[in-house]
Amino acid sequence: MSKHWKERTNSAKHLDFMSTAHVGGLPIDASEEKGDWVYFVRECSFTFQFASLEQLKKMTEYFLAKVHPSTKTYNDGLEHYWQLWYERIPKGLIGGSKRERIHKALTNALIDFEQKQKG
Repeated sequence: MSKHWKERTNSAKHLDFMSTAHVGGLPIDASEEKGDWVYFVRECSFTFQFASLEQLKKMTEYFLAKVHPSTKTYNDGLEHYWQLWYERIPKGLIGGSKRERIHKALTNALIDFEQKQKG
C-alpha cells in the first residue's frame, strides 16, 4: 500500500534531487519559487521526495512511459557522478509491475495534494 505526505520545507533537512545533476541534491530554500512544502510518496520500499508539485507531475509522466531512452546521457566531460534525476532512479523500480504500482501511487498522491491545495 502506498503512502504519501507533505512536510514544511526545512532547508537543513530536505534536498531537491530533481533540479540538479549533482547526486547529493541541493538544499531547498522555501523563499524560492518551489514553495513551503516538500512532498513525499512511498511505494515499493522506496520514498520519492519532491520540492514541488511540478516535480511530482514530471515523475508521474516518467513512470507512465513503458519504454525509456538510454539512462546515461552525454555530459560533456562533467564528473561521472553528475546525473539527471531520471538516471538516478533505482533500476528495479522502472519496469513491470513496480512501474505500474509506482505510477498509480504517484498519480493518487498528485490528485490528493492538488485537491487539498485548492481547498
